[in-house]
Amino acid sequence: MNQQKFAFSKSIAVKWMVSYAVIMLIPLIVSAIIYMQTKQIVEYEIRRASEAMLKQVKYMVDSEVNQAEKLAMQLSINSDVNKFLKMSPLSERSESFQIYKIRQELGKYKSTNDFIKGIYLYSGKLDKILTDETYTDTRTFYDINHQLFAASYPEWLETIRNPSAHANRQMSAMTFERSGDTVFLLKSLTAISESNTASSSLLFPLNTATVQTMLENVDWVNRGEVYILDQQNHILFRNNKGSKAPVFTYAAGEDGKMGTSFLEIDGAENMISFVTSDTTDWRYISVFPSKVFWEKARDIRTMNLLGLLACFLIGGAVIYFFARRNYNPVRELVHVFSLFGKKETSPALDEFSFIRENALAALKERDDMSSRQHKQLRVIQAYYLSRMLKGQVEEAGSVQEAAALYHLNWRSDHFAVLLFFIQPLEEDAPSAELSNFIVTNIIMDNVGELHSLSFTDMDGMLTAIINIHPERLEYWKEDMEQALAKTLEFIGRRYRLQIVMAGSGRQLGLAGMHQAYLQALGAQEYRLLLEENVSIWYEEIEPVAVDYHFSINNELAFINVVKTGDLDKATELMDEILHSLFNNQSSIEMLKYTMIDLASSIMKSAPPGTGPQQQGEKWPPLKHLVACTTRGDFRKELLLILHMTCSRIIERKSLLSNPGIGEQVSVYVQRNYMDVNLSVSMIGAEFGIHAQYVSRLFKEQMGQGLYDFINQTRISEAKLLLQQGTSIEEVAVQTGFSSSNAFIRVFKKYEGLTPGKYKNIQ
Repeated sequence: MNQQKFAFSKSIAVKWMVSYAVIMLIPLIVSAIIYMQTKQIVEYEIRRASEAMLKQVKYMVDSEVNQAEKLAMQLSINSDVNKFLKMSPLSERSESFQIYKIRQELGKYKSTNDFIKGIYLYSGKLDKILTDETYTDTRTFYDINHQLFAASYPEWLETIRNPSAHANRQMSAMTFERSGDTVFLLKSLTAISESNTASSSLLFPLNTATVQTMLENVDWVNRGEVYILDQQNHILFRNNKGSKAPVFTYAAGEDGKMGTSFLEIDGAENMISFVTSDTTDWRYISVFPSKVFWEKARDIRTMNLLGLLACFLIGGAVIYFFARRNYNPVRELVHVFSLFGKKETSPALDEFSFIRENALAALKERDDMSSRQHKQLRVIQAYYLSRMLKGQVEEAGSVQEAAALYHLNWRSDHFAVLLFFIQPLEEDAPSAELSNFIVTNIIMDNVGELHSLSFTDMDGMLTAIINIHPERLEYWKEDMEQALAKTLEFIGRRYRLQIVMAGSGRQLGLAGMHQAYLQALGAQEYRLLLEENVSIWYEEIEPVAVDYHFSINNELAFINVVKTGDLDKATELMDEILHSLFNNQSSIEMLKYTMIDLASSIMKSAPPGTGPQQQGEKWPPLKHLVACTTRGDFRKELLLILHMTCSRIIERKSLLSNPGIGEQVSVYVQRNYMDVNLSVSMIGAEFGIHAQYVSRLFKEQMGQGLYDFINQTRISEAKLLLQQGTSIEEVAVQTGFSSSNAFIRVFKKYEGLTPGKYKNIQ
C-alpha cells in the first residue's frame, strides 16, 4: 500500500512552523512594547532627576534666606539698633561713640553670614545710612555705591523709605528687591522709632557670588539652566549669565508646589521644571535640553531595533531547521501505518491524526482481546473456587497444579476463608456490585505481597480465599487484621459502607478449603446471633465448654427476684445471665435451650390465673423464642414475658396490701344482689381482678367464700320478703334468682327447708 499523502497546508510540519513562529513572536512583541515604552520611562526618569535637583537648590537657597531673615529679625530687636533709630540730629553728635559701637557690631553680624554682602541700616530721622564700613548721608552713600543700584536716587530713596506696603506694622514682613545685578533684602523698622514722621529700614545686599557657587555645585546644573524668580517673574539669580534667558510667564503657585512640562525653545525641546519656595515668594526653575537625557537612550533604542531584526532572521532559520528535522520520524511512522493500516480508516487531517487513529485502533483491539480473556478466566476461577468451598475436590489434584491450571498465585498449602457482610450507611451509597468491587480492590492493595487473595461469590456473600504465605504462617491473622482495619477505616469514611467479616482458622490443602468455609459460616451465624457489627474469627466462637450454665440455683434466685415484681432488678439479673451465657462461647443450640428455660422460669413466677395475654388471645412465648435468630430478638421476647409477669405480681400485691377489698365487695353485693347477672366474674370485672383471684382475696379477708356470700345475702333478703307474705315467684325475681326453681334449690341448701314451709312456719 502506498504511503498516504497529506496536503501541505494540513501537514504537521506547517503547524510546527506556525507554533514555533508564535513562540518566537512573544519575546519580539514584548521587546517592541518595551521599545515603545522607552520614551515614557526616560521622561519619567528625567522628571525625577530634575525635580530632585530643583529640590536640592530650593533647600540650599531657602536655608540661606532663612538665616538672613533671622539676622534681620535679630537686628530689628537689637537695643543698640533701636537707640540709633531713635537718635535725632540734636543728639547725633553726643552719640558718636554709640554709633561706632553699632558699626562694629554690624561688622560682626556680617562676618557670620556669607550669604549677604553687607548690612545697611537706614535712619529716617537722620536721613543717614549706617553700615559695617561707613556712616554717611543717603546721597553720599548712593554716589559711592550707585553701581549696586539700577534705579535713580529718588527711586532708590523711596524704596528704602517704604520697603513694603506693610511698613507701618511692627515686625513687618521682609521683601526682596532686585536693583541691577544685586538683590536686596529689605525690612521696615519704622514702628520701633519714636516718631512715625520718618521711615527707617534695614537692607541686606545678597551675595550673588555665593548663590552662583551654590547653583554650580548642584548635580546636572552645568548641563542646563537654573533660575530663581520673584513673584513678578524677575530673574533674581541664575547659574549661567552668558546664555540668553527665556521669558517666563508662569504664575506663582502655592508654597512647595512642583511642576514639569516639555516646551520648545529656539527650535529645541526642553524640559522645564519649577518649584515654589516654602519661605519666600521665589520660584526655582530649571531648563534642560531633552537631548541631554536622550543621548544614552538613543543608543539603547537603536540596539533594541537591531536586536529585534536579528531575532527575527535567526529565529526564522532555526524554525525551518528544527521543523524539518522533527518531521522525519513522523514521516517514517506514517509510512509504517500506511503499509499495515486498515483500508476503512477515515481520511486524517494531518500526520498525527493518522498515526493516532491507527494506534488507537490497534490498542483497542488488543484491550478487547485481553478483556475477553480476563473475563473468561475470572468466570473459570470463580467456578473452581466455588466447587472447592462446597467440598467438591478434584481427585489427584495438588495446590501447585490447581494454581498453574487456573492462574492462581498460590505459594503454599495453607488456606483460610473470609466472609464479608457489606451494608450501606446512607441511601446514596454504592450498589452491591460496586461495593464488592471496591472492597475487593482495596483489601488486595492493603494486603500487598504478603498473602494471595482470591474472591468469589457464595450465596450472595463476598467470599475471600486466603493462600497464606509460607513465611507468615504464625502471623497471617495479624496481617489480615491490619489490612482489614485500614480497609474498613478508608471505606467507611470515603464510601459510607459498613463491612463485617467472619473468618475461619488455618486449614491445610485443597480439602481443608471446604472445612475453612464451614468454619467461616459458623462464625458468621454466631455473629448474627450476637447481633454485633464486629469482625469475628472462628477460634473466638468455637465452643470450649459444654456445661449448662443456667443451674437450678441460678433459676431459683431468678424466680425469687421475679416474684418480688421488681422489673428493673429482674431485668438486670436476666441481662447478667445472658452476658455470662454468651461470653462462655456456648453452642447455638445450648443458647436456645437456655432462652427457653429462662422464659419458663419467668412464667413459673407468675401468680396462678395470671398468665400473659395479648389482645385477648393466648400468647405462645415458646413459638416466638424458637423463631428468634439474634441476641436482640431473644432479649426482646424475654423482656416482654418478664414485663407481663411483673405487672401481674405488682397488681396482686397492690390488692393484698388493701385490707378493705373484702368490705368493698360486700357493699357491692348488698347493693346489687337483686341483679340476676351478679356473679364472681362480674365482681372481678368491676374491681379489675381475675374472678378466681377476687374470690380468694374475699375469702382471705372475710373468712367466707364470695359465691356463698352472694347466695346468703339473697336468702336473707328473701326471708324478709317471705315474712311479709310475698309470693315465692316475686321473691325470686326481687332477690336476683333466674327462676323460682333456682330460688327454691338455693334456699333449701342454706336453710334446710323450702321457701313454702318457711313461709307457713312464719
